[in-house]
Amino acid sequence: MAQQREWNNKAKLNSFLNDIVRVGSVKGFKYFRMYMRGREELVCWVMNTPKSITPMMSPTSSFNLGESIRLPRNAESLLLSSRTQKRLSGFGYMDVGLPPASPSNTEILQPDDESTIFLVAGYARYACPYVWVRSNHERLTKPGQSASRSSLKDSPLKLKSTEQWVNYSIRLWDILDELVRMNTSPTPPNPFSIDLNYFKSLEGLEAVLSSAAMIHFLQRVLDSGSHTYDASVVEDLADLTLVHFTAVYALRDSTGPYAPPPTATAGRVAAPNTTGQKEDESEDDV
Repeated sequence: MAQQREWNNKAKLNSFLNDIVRVGSVKGFKYFRMYMRGREELVCWVMNTPKSITPMMSPTSSFNLGESIRLPRNAESLLLSSRTQKRLSGFGYMDVGLPPASPSNTEILQPDDESTIFLVAGYARYACPYVWVRSNHERLTKPGQSASRSSLKDSPLKLKSTEQWVNYSIRLWDILDELVRMNTSPTPPNPFSIDLNYFKSLEGLEAVLSSAAMIHFLQRVLDSGSHTYDASVVEDLADLTLVHFTAVYALRDSTGPYAPPPTATAGRVAAPNTTGQKEDESEDDV
């Protein structure tokens, strides 16, 4: 029984790592962007405040956003405790919790004031995905009575998506959804809203491939279950599909009509005539 559970967890983790590979290169979201750092790690910049304005909205519009998030939060409510980490890691006897592969203070990515960097990782040694904050720690958390600021920087977040990962079908986009709702204030109704102007600014093959990748991702989100933001995703899909086929037709027109390759007969080189006979003469005519 235990062996079967371990095999199932490994299969789930492998599926999660495949999601990182497939989703990590998708670009064009309004509220976050991603960078795939190896097969096990995904770096995600999540906007602190929504700043994208769709063409149909005025700058004074409220965007139909949700309530503002109260930050910073107590570390006990946002991060896994040291005791829990040691229990989950299986290395509690060595006083080891759930640190990331590289400490936060060695992060080479430059932080900015407009977004917070998160590290989403599915390490084989943990057999479960976790998320760590890599910048703007002070904005999100405040130390409790039993923890120092330095010890909190490498503690994973206490997320519903990662806590339920073992027993439920949790996908990478469920974690991304929770990160946007936890960090971006006011909370956007659709964490996967697309920046349509970004796709319209692309040209040629890049426009075709980028829009196709986003369409595929959004369709996978819809197919994975019911979400509160599904109607908004459907609207984005309709708009982006139009942009995609516009890019396809533009690429076709720029490269000219399709020319089929020459057939084997048309491309065959005739053998030299060494008989001295004319090609249209047969032996009966001699």
